[in-house]
Amino acid sequence: MTTLRSKFFKLNRLILFLALTATVLTFANSFYSNYEVQKEQLIKQSIEVNRAYASKLADTTEVFIASSKQQLVYAASSLFDKMDDEEYLQTEANRLKFQTDSFNSVVISDATGLTQAASPETLDLVGRQLKSAGSLEAIEEKKLLVSHPYLSTLKNLIVFLSAPVFDFSGNYLGFLGGSIYLKSPNILSEILGEHHYKNGSYIYVIDQDKQILYHPEKNRIGSFLAENDGVDEILKQKEGGMSLTNSRGVKMLAGYSTIPSTGWVVVTQSPMESTLTPLIGIMEKVILRTLPMALAVFLFIWLFARAISRPLQELAEKAGALDSPTVNEEIEGIDSWYVESLGLKKAMLSGVKLVQNQIGELKRDAETDPLTGANNRRAFQLKLKQFTLLEMPFSVLALDIDYFKRINDNYGHSVGDDVLKQQTKILNRFCRDGDMVARTGGEEFVLLLKETTADDAFLIAERLRIAISEEAFDVVGNITVSIGVAAWFVESGLTVAETLSLADHALYEAKGQGRNRSIIADKDI
Repeated sequence: MTTLRSKFFKLNRLILFLALTATVLTFANSFYSNYEVQKEQLIKQSIEVNRAYASKLADTTEVFIASSKQQLVYAASSLFDKMDDEEYLQTEANRLKFQTDSFNSVVISDATGLTQAASPETLDLVGRQLKSAGSLEAIEEKKLLVSHPYLSTLKNLIVFLSAPVFDFSGNYLGFLGGSIYLKSPNILSEILGEHHYKNGSYIYVIDQDKQILYHPEKNRIGSFLAENDGVDEILKQKEGGMSLTNSRGVKMLAGYSTIPSTGWVVVTQSPMESTLTPLIGIMEKVILRTLPMALAVFLFIWLFARAISRPLQELAEKAGALDSPTVNEEIEGIDSWYVESLGLKKAMLSGVKLVQNQIGELKRDAETDPLTGANNRRAFQLKLKQFTLLEMPFSVLALDIDYFKRINDNYGHSVGDDVLKQQTKILNRFCRDGDMVARTGGEEFVLLLKETTADDAFLIAERLRIAISEEAFDVVGNITVSIGVAAWFVESGLTVAETLSLADHALYEAKGQGRNRSIIADKDI
């Protein structure tokens, strides 16, 4: 057994086994790290896309509701002296019903809830007392409103928009109302339905009571969602994104946004499985690109293992002949073991050099915005953590391009991207060693200034603002920015999150005051 071991466990084989094992583990670790990073990026990207979609749909729905209210208000203002003219009232009801298709039905009621006109006329409501929740709410509130969803006497799930009618003396005469049947085809379902995806993604709308107001599956409209931590979090946060499990047990990536005037929440979600499908192709490319180099490294290690083992074997042979008078000269003629060991170390290092470079590139990609080359939110958070651990005071300049959406709408997103790149170059000119420029959103940037007071940061913000306003941007010309300034130091008693929030509030204040200005945050903002 001992003889067998001595023949099998030769030094060159052991070195080769050790070197190849280390290299394989390194490549495997690199592959796994690459996989996890790519997976995380795909998930974040999908959530952000869904959030943006939900926000867009919420804005569109808000515009529709505002437009519908405006129609009702305008029409109601013309009825103050016509409430006794049945023919006029019926004509006006028909006009509102059929002119824009904003409503499934329209009613005009007097102050007691007695129907004066209705469209379509097949509803046969004229002369009847209205007792629906929406009608009673309109009579009680006597103001422009959107009702809570409720079931009508005909079992339709309805949202009722109403506007009051007053005479010149301010006396309440009744109301003009339009109904949207959530379970029937309506303009609201057309707005949301045209964005339905084909990869298992879908959109639904819920109110604060978890009642489904829109869903691609019509039979689910009007039902209530069961206890679900994801839905609870959505209703609590109002806007954002997350991963959750839907009612069928499918893992989804959701983005959501709230419709301000109603409190309804639009949720756009897509299956995690379909989101991660491109990951297979990405990892195949990684394998194909690294495999040739890996094979080359394996061959290189094998050859070096043979070279390393030869002088050591010669040294072992000479160890058995120490009594020979010429052993000193023979040992001196053998290459040094230490030199060969160093060669093995270099061979292994060269073998994993590619992997180390890839990991370094992945780290840079994870901390850099690919469009502008600025640092991303992750790198920004790491820098903030470093400053706070060192208790190093700093100031934050929260910067937003004024009316950036107009640039994208008027000139296209490629011109908008060029504007972001050129602005990043300007921001970098205002950076010292240890400062940081980070892109935290679409047109939102942050300039982090170490060891800078709020007053000094404000001066820098003003110089930066002026520099940007005087810069000539291709195609666009000149742009302006709004900047919020906040400072952190240990004695301030503020957390970093509170400091960032103050900077954001100061930015919003700058926008509110007309944009193209810098404002220092105040704790009372």
